[in-house]
Amino acid sequence: MRHTPSPRRRLGARALVPALAAAPALLVGFLSAPLAAADDIVDDPPVLVSAAIRDGKPIDGIPAGPMVAGGYHVHAHLTLYVDGTEMWVPAGVGVLHPVVLDPDHPDPVITAAKAFYWLHTHDESGVIHAEAPQKHDFTLGQFFDIWGQPLSRHEVGPAKGDVTVSVDGKRYDGDPRKVRIGDHVQIQLNVGRDVPFVPYDFPPRFG
Repeated sequence: MRHTPSPRRRLGARALVPALAAAPALLVGFLSAPLAAADDIVDDPPVLVSAAIRDGKPIDGIPAGPMVAGGYHVHAHLTLYVDGTEMWVPAGVGVLHPVVLDPDHPDPVITAAKAFYWLHTHDESGVIHAEAPQKHDFTLGQFFDIWGQPLSRHEVGPAKGDVTVSVDGKRYDGDPRKVRIGDHVQIQLNVGRDVPFVPYDFPPRFG
């Protein structure tokens, strides 16, 4: 059973590089943090593809703005496999000009930014944050659109092949774009080789 936190890269800022390129001063500050010794580096699964750099314009009717205080706030989890190999969701999906304020954390964690879309990721755990002023229906297709990646029965981002979908451990035969993002919903997408469902334990901070 997959838990969080799991082993992380001690030097992993790869998925944030495109977004941080828009804010050079922040990148310099992050890279000035002490580097870990080589013996402390732990390999993680690769990130499927980096988050798209966004300009804050609404996507699928979903706006970007300050973090939502109160209101509707739930967390879902997305697990990805390509030909049997786990691929991680990047930090920074749906985040404008992310700021990494926790250099002691083994992986990048976005704790502040210029703006957040109502669907976004803070790290590479696969946890999708869904936040809105009031209850709102979100779908996996909207998340992928904010990510800037295609999603269908034959492709997940740059990975192409037959896609099998599991939601909370049950096979889902419909359009993966229509999968609901709700509180503690667990979604697994397998491209190519079918991998048995791997449950995720949400940390206590996610209720």
